[in-house]
Amino acid sequence: MIKDLRAIITLFRKSSHAAEALEAVLHRLGISRGLEGIGKTRFATICTAAMSLQQCLPALRELVGNSFKFPAKKVALANLFQPGSIVGLTFEISLNRFTQVGAPIAKSIVCLESTQTNPADVYKYWIAICGSVKQVLNNPTNGFSSDDASEIYRVVNACFHEQLQDGPADCYLAAFALEPRKSLCLYHENEH
Repeated sequence: MIKDLRAIITLFRKSSHAAEALEAVLHRLGISRGLEGIGKTRFATICTAAMSLQQCLPALRELVGNSFKFPAKKVALANLFQPGSIVGLTFEISLNRFTQVGAPIAKSIVCLESTQTNPADVYKYWIAICGSVKQVLNNPTNGFSSDDASEIYRVVNACFHEQLQDGPADCYLAAFALEPRKSLCLYHENEH
């Protein structure tokens, strides 16, 4: 799915003809956000690109339906936007699943890049990520099999442990416990 995502983004970023055709359809359909590129910070920008592609799917389907010609080496990409195409439906399901799990992580990364974050925020965002991923995986309408859910939990837990529990990373938990806003609330609760 990520390979196809990269190929689609590259096609519409490098071809002025493709970009203009897509822009016209996006404008006509009232879709204000176009395709976004994948930057150097990788994961967050891959998620952002995937979300932008989701929003552009109706326009891309219309382009293909209107016989937009993909370059010879990229003709297979057109199958991803054919109405009723099994390949296209599979791609869209993969895209949806990726953004459902990846969006909370990507949004947390963006928030943590703020100049106003502190070590306590790292712990808070990890708790939020784990909670969001659990909600997504436990929702039966999202269609994650127990094997898929187990694998995703394994990856998220490994990253959590690497970031917060392995090595000298207790600073995040300590900062969270000693955060002035949280400490002040605990102090006032103990007065009564």
